[in-house]
Amino acid sequence: MADQPQIDHEAFKQFERDGYSRVAADYDKATAKVTSQVNEAILDAVGTGRGTHVLDVACGPGWLSAAAVKRGAIVIGVDFAKNMLTLARARCPEVAFQDGDAEDLPFEADRFDAVVCSLGFPHFPHPERAIAEAYRVLKPGGRYAFTCWTPPARNPFMGLLFGAVQTHGTLDLDLPPAPPPFRFGDPAECERALRAAGFTVLSVTELPMVWPFAAPEAVVPEVVASTARLGPMLALQSAEQRRRIEHAISEGAKAYATERGIAIPAPVVLAVARKP
Repeated sequence: MADQPQIDHEAFKQFERDGYSRVAADYDKATAKVTSQVNEAILDAVGTGRGTHVLDVACGPGWLSAAAVKRGAIVIGVDFAKNMLTLARARCPEVAFQDGDAEDLPFEADRFDAVVCSLGFPHFPHPERAIAEAYRVLKPGGRYAFTCWTPPARNPFMGLLFGAVQTHGTLDLDLPPAPPPFRFGDPAECERALRAAGFTVLSVTELPMVWPFAAPEAVVPEVVASTARLGPMLALQSAEQRRRIEHAISEGAKAYATERGIAIPAPVVLAVARKP
């Protein structure tokens, strides 16, 4: 991988915690609703059924946890963003949601039948620690599944957003440097990291997902409101840069027009592993 800027891991973690607590309500209405398209595939991958003890890491507002409960699973959800947990508890009172760090899980070893993590990896300073913690808390024979965005070259939605910023703005901004957000969109990287933690890798596949919008002009406001990084990233551009970025995104979104509005493909990688 290319050289990355020096990362202050604690500053990055605090930025993510504060940001996602701030946007929790809009995230729940937009991003979480969209990403729930792959929830059943995640639960299928780890064999979630009646009586399965499931840990939902980076649970956000609880959509995946709620889907597991509908299958009769016994679920605990952890997240480090306070307002996300508030929404999750309201959505699904049957789940024991608690404050928790994916890289230092507050559970004993060999406890869960399954651990799941939907799109949490871009928000972890040390993803390998999160993988190691999932391995630790799983029972022998337990399964682990996580998703991650595919990189912009294979992801029209991410390509549209990041391409507009790179072409019309700058990424050299006064924000805490982040780990590579699409690192685990590479199947080979998923397998390498899982095997290094001790897992047997069962599969790494790509799942389709579509991000809908009412109109091209709705893309930027909705994404800014429901993500922690794009809003500050745009706010730090010059007025002209921001105008050009927003125009490019709106114009690019028109290519994905349907009878019902805009539908931009945004596929994810699903990695599934087993603890021997």
